[in-house]
Amino acid sequence: MSGISSTSMAVLTAAIEDYRVLTPPDEATPAGLATAIGEYLASSGLTICPDTDA
Repeated sequence: MSGISSTSMAVLTAAIEDYRVLTPPDEATPAGLATAIGEYLASSGLTICPDTDA
């Protein structure tokens, strides 16, 4: 599995599912989903960091 923690995965899953349920299909965009994910991560206290081990 990837280096994504189970907590992060739960937040990502919730963001994706909420976006899918709450956004009409004709208004859904990849950018909108990315924004929703960022908002969920920020509000959860998690941060987005580049992989420094690469």
